[in-house]
Amino acid sequence: MKQIEDFNLYPLRNNEHDQFMTDIKKLIEATTPETLGITALYPEFIATLNKLDSAVRVGNGSSLSAKISEMDNRRDRTWRAIHKRVDATIDSPVEEEVNSAELVQRVISLYGDIRRVPYNEESAAISNLVNDLQSVKNAPHVEQIGISHWVAALKDQNQVFQDIFNERNTELSERGNGDVRSVRLVIDPLYEKIIERINATITLNMAAESVEAFVNELNEKIKYYKVQLSIRAGRNNKE
Repeated sequence: MKQIEDFNLYPLRNNEHDQFMTDIKKLIEATTPETLGITALYPEFIATLNKLDSAVRVGNGSSLSAKISEMDNRRDRTWRAIHKRVDATIDSPVEEEVNSAELVQRVISLYGDIRRVPYNEESAAISNLVNDLQSVKNAPHVEQIGISHWVAALKDQNQVFQDIFNERNTELSERGNGDVRSVRLVIDPLYEKIIERINATITLNMAAESVEAFVNELNEKIKYYKVQLSIRAGRNNKE
């Protein structure tokens, strides 16, 4: 029996993510949590999915949600570009550039992958990171590896994001929580635990026969989303 394929949920847009999780719910209910061996995990998954549905609906009701997503993606891409440039410069044949890259890399590593935390935490992390990189101590090293303008762009993008985010929060203050990312940070690990549990029963030859149909159908859905993400990534790279 095949196992469930690995799937990185992070690139999914909020509506796609919500739909994928809803599809998972339907597949689980059709097979039953008991048959899949996930009875202990399923109630928390459903409760979090309900929160996700609510947050997505509230978020979709704001005209600023699309702008927030766009600006978040933009600052994430800039952070990734900085990260990749620093990593690449460590292989530079110029010793001064290598020394600067290693110093800047240590500064960046203090904050971890800032793209995978709630919006407010990411905004604060970017602000602190930019301040560190633009400090008197570190600015010459940032300049040495040619990313000063990228760091400045990250600062501007983060400020624009915070302005729009605060504006939307004011707009949504009387309509409930529209912070989808915070809910995704809870439900995604739950999904991973469910998949790990099911795959473990398959590895140990403990899975019921009906689990095979569940796995095949889920893998088809995962394959579909991977294709869509691949097409989108190709479009973004072309642009």
